[in-house]
Parts: sequence; C-alpha cells; structure tokens
Amino acid sequence: MNLEFLQLSRNLITIILLLVYSSLVSQNFLYNTEQFGIDGAMLGGAVVAGTDDVSMTFYNPASIHEVPTQFSVSVIQPRVRTFGFREFWGNNQASPLDRDFSQKPDLISFKFKIRNLDIAFLKISKSDFSDVFTAELESLNATQQSTQYFDYEYRGEDDWFGLGTNFQLGPKLYFGVSQFVRNFDFSYRNRVFSEELDVNQANQLTQFFDFNFDGSYGNIGAVTKIGFLLDTEVHDIGFTVTTPTYLRLIRGGNFFNVRAASAGGEIAVDQVIDNEIDPTIATPWEFNLGYSLTLNPNQKIWLNTSYHTKVREYTMATVETLGSTTDWRNGSKEIFNFSLGYSHSVNSNLHLSAAVRTNNFAYENISTPEGTVRNTIFDGNHIHYVIGSKINFNRSTILLGVDYGTIRNIPDEGNFQQFSNIDILAPNLNGLKKNNLSILLTYGFILDSIRRPKD
Repeated sequence: MNLEFLQLSRNLITIILLLVYSSLVSQNFLYNTEQFGIDGAMLGGAVVAGTDDVSMTFYNPASIHEVPTQFSVSVIQPRVRTFGFREFWGNNQASPLDRDFSQKPDLISFKFKIRNLDIAFLKISKSDFSDVFTAELESLNATQQSTQYFDYEYRGEDDWFGLGTNFQLGPKLYFGVSQFVRNFDFSYRNRVFSEELDVNQANQLTQFFDFNFDGSYGNIGAVTKIGFLLDTEVHDIGFTVTTPTYLRLIRGGNFFNVRAASAGGEIAVDQVIDNEIDPTIATPWEFNLGYSLTLNPNQKIWLNTSYHTKVREYTMATVETLGSTTDWRNGSKEIFNFSLGYSHSVNSNLHLSAAVRTNNFAYENISTPEGTVRNTIFDGNHIHYVIGSKINFNRSTILLGVDYGTIRNIPDEGNFQQFSNIDILAPNLNGLKKNNLSILLTYGFILDSIRRPKD
C-alpha cells in the first residue's frame, strides 16, 4: 500500500474522531431528520463516500457514475412517534403523551443516460415532522376553582426536487453537481390559557389570561450541492458542499396573535394581530466529509460527519397593525452531526447493516425583547439506531429495516419568555419525551437488466 496514501487515511480518521467528540457537545435541529434511499437509510446517512444508490443525487453527486440505470421508490414506511412530557405541571402532576401513527415521506428517484452523460433525478422529503402536545389541569378548593390549559403544535415538511450528474477528473477522482428546487412549509401554534374563579362569590372571575399565537411560513427556492469523490479499492473519501437556499421564487405565510387578560374583573383584549406576511427564511451552509473502509470483500465501515454553519439572529417577518410593530425572529447555532455504519455481505443477494447517527439541536429558545416573538421549539439532541437488510433479486433490490430515534439530552435553555403572564402557569419543561420508530421499506428496480441483448 502507498505510504503517502496510508498517512492520508490515518489523518482523515483522526479528523473524524475529533469531529465525533465535537458532535457530543454541538447542536442541530431539523437538518437530517430523515434518511432515504436504500443504502442511505440502512447506513444512517453515512454514505458521502459513495454507493450505487440513486439517492447519491443528494448525498454526493460525484458518485452518480456508480449507479446503474434504475428506478427507486419508497413504498409504505409506517412510523410511530411519541411526543410530550412525563411531568409537565409544576405541582408534579402527570401530563399526556401524544402518539402519532403516520408514514415516512416518500422517495422517488431514477437514473438515465444522455449519450455518455449520467443524469439522476430525486424527489425527497428531507424533513417531515409533527410535534403536538396538549395539557389541561383543573383544581378546586373551598374558595377557588382554577383551570390551566396549554396547547402546542409545530408541523413542517421540506421537499426537494433535483437533478444531478458527475464528471471524471482523473483515474480515481470524480466531481459531481446537483441542482435542487426546495419547497418547505412550516406551521406553528401555541395557546396558553389560565382562569381562576371565586366559588364563594358566584364564580366571579378573579384572574384570567389567554394567549393565542398561530403562524405559518413557506418558501420555494433553489439549492446547489457539489461533491468530490476519491474512489479506490479500499479507501473511499467523499466531500460535499451544500449552499443555503437562494433565488426564492415564492414565499408567503400568515401571522395571527391575540392576547387577552382580566382587568378589574372584566376581560380585556390588549393585542390582536392578523396579517399575511412575506417571510425571509435563512438556511445554513452545509459541509459533509465521508470515508469508507473496505475490510474485506464482505465487510465495510462507513463514517460521515457534517457541519452546518450558524444562522445569526434575524427578523423573519415584520408585522404592523394598529400602529404597533412585531418582529418574528429566528436563528440557530452552528452544529456537527456524525454517522457510523457497518455493512456485511452474507452473499451476493443479502446484505446486512447497522448504523448510529446523531441529529442534534441547533435552535435557541432565547428571551425576546418587547415587540418581538419567536417559535419555542420542544426538541433536543437526538440519537438514532438503524438496522437493515438489503435483498437483491434478479433485477431489483429491497431495503427492509428499522430506524429508532430518541432524545439523549435536552439543552438547558429558557422557554416562553415572550409571555408576560407565563408565571400564572407552572410548566416543567425538563421532562420532554420524544421517540421515533420507523419501518424502512424501499424498492429499487434496475432498468438495464430487462433489456435483452442483441443477437
């Protein structure tokens, strides 16, 4: 083995191990919620060093040359998610957990040739999530009846449509580029309600607070990914750069905000905002470094680390009504993520795999000054465990596996500072519980194999 290349491999492994350490203390949110494709899903996304999966259009377009002409689609991928708090109210009373039965977002991909040029198409939902939580607490004593209600919902979907191709720069070096159209929509709703009645005074209202915030925002824009691949027999190295979203063709949303409180026993509405908005959504640069090591003809190790740049605090939308102005703010931290995969070929038709990946938290629930609001996100640092099997038939491939994810720690940050009357409620935000179990099922169809050779 070439000594210079061996030294390069050792240096690369050292860098990756350092990035693994960084991932333990870094943050991320909604950047790699879903993994897709046959190899990408069963290896936890640790495939930047290249595979023969059409999803390389997203992971690393420099590897498209390895992909046979084929069609791949996710079929039915059931998923169950648990979201909520073990203990929400400050007086240690339990609260419900929301269980959501759904299906993972779809994947459609195919590759074709135009003369000697490889072209691959991919449609994916890069992130798809639904966090819903409702809690109600009622109490009654000799003089007072109290009702506290909390409702939270945060939903979103991030769809990517793209074309990719690649070019050979040298005997073992490839360059690839993918161009995507990105369409994403998010909705956020939160309600805080508190009421106290004096039962000795004909249920006279003594305290009242009601806050409603309901917003939505979406963009359609462009994203470019470029990739490089050093493709050797034992050591493969891949590197990609993904741009922030640009050329935003369509953007829009709605902002609705109402706040009411008691004043002298009467309910007074002191804030009503209902506006259509033209939001700005800032997204980070993303850098991925991947490495794969072929241990022997049947075993392979896959490593990948990703870095997302910081999105500095900015005003997503400014809403003006009745002479007042409200800024809807956003921003996120810089983060590292890490994936480690292992694959084993039992025979030419059956391949087994296992992987672990992090999906950390980047959003900051920071306090906001008067006249501003922010989404408050219930999330934390995730870790996912994946086991899968790839079954090859004469002209098709099936992925069958399981992806289980859970929160491993919750950042110690404040929440709900934008509510001046939040002290009426006593929520305990430290007991967040969030689990995700997905059945992986993807079908790949090799188109070339059904062509009969000419006589």
